[in-house]
Amino acid sequence: MEQKREKVKCPVCDFKFIPESFHFEKTSYDQVESKGELIEFPNGKHQLELKPFTSIRGSFVTYCPQCKYLIKFAAEIGRKEVVEDPSLIKKLGAIKEFGNVYKYKYDPSEKPYMDYSDYFLEKADNIKKSIKNALDEVNLVQWGTSYNQWKENKSIDSFKFLIHFFSTLIDYLDSQVDDSDNKTVIQKIEEINLSKNLEILIKKVRELRNKITHRVYELSEEEEELVENSFTQFMKYLILKQLTPLNLNKINIEQDYNFIDINKINYEILRFLHLYLGNLLHIKNFYHEFLTPLFKDLKIQYSDYNP
Repeated sequence: MEQKREKVKCPVCDFKFIPESFHFEKTSYDQVESKGELIEFPNGKHQLELKPFTSIRGSFVTYCPQCKYLIKFAAEIGRKEVVEDPSLIKKLGAIKEFGNVYKYKYDPSEKPYMDYSDYFLEKADNIKKSIKNALDEVNLVQWGTSYNQWKENKSIDSFKFLIHFFSTLIDYLDSQVDDSDNKTVIQKIEEINLSKNLEILIKKVRELRNKITHRVYELSEEEEELVENSFTQFMKYLILKQLTPLNLNKINIEQDYNFIDINKINYEILRFLHLYLGNLLHIKNFYHEFLTPLFKDLKIQYSDYNP
């Protein structure tokens, strides 16, 4: 049975509400047998005995927040079905009726109504899916893998990372700029509306890349910092470009979800971004130097976020 997207109506006070929760109560009901009159006769007796058609061995329990009345819904209902092999009577705890052997077959049910956790998970999951779909458009896996290899794999030096980074950057510029074949790299960089600081960084990386491709050259510590800073700032630009249209700082709580605490939604968004981006980008001092400024730019309000 599919969970209902509606409020429960209390049978006692008629109050309608979204259940805070359901809990599963394992029950073992004694089956009340129906018995006909016992008729005795010489050398024997006879009595008709009927088991109930259904048996219940579990229930979902919630309560009315207005009058505190406990409300139960059947969770496992057993119905009689014929046992084909009579030898299994004892093993199955079967019963005999009208010349046939029966056992109870139990079918579990879902919670009958959505409760708070169901609504919250649905709302949060939809937001996280929209975030992931937006970020997948710029293939952060490709960017993050090359950066991680540079930092963790000694066979990938700064020279190789710079070449790969700039090559991937060119591919991105070509995908964003109209008539890219007839424009210079500088024109493409200027056309995608980077911040002035990031535009300067990318142009410096271009100059460095051109310098090292024409002669043997080993990057200095200062130049490596330039490359790394350009990479992290460009990743921030890509992420903000994808996420800003989602208005994550202005999540709309629809009428069906108006009992949800928006602060908890914001926390879940921040937690998801922390885990998702951290695992993709592998950026050094990720939380304090990358994620915290990103949260600030996204303007998501949650002052007590604790990773």
